Amino acid sequence: MTASTYLPSDNYHAMLDTLENIARNFDPTAPDDLRTRLIMAVGEVSDIWPDSCRAEQGQGKDDKKS
Repeated sequence: MTASTYLPSDNYHAMLDTLENIARNFDPTAPDDLRTRLIMAVGEVSDIWPDSCRAEQGQGKDDKKS
């Protein structure tokens, strides 16, 4: 089971507002732009990143140490 993640309410609502805006203005001719905008909304607005990003910084559980 994965632990719950709690965000400050302002960040949470800003992320939801951004995601809602992305959905309302979706351009099916630019699907790559959709993914980029979603990543920005989740990562940059709410500071939620995949564990692989920590590994790239040498802090993740996937980090291989010799």
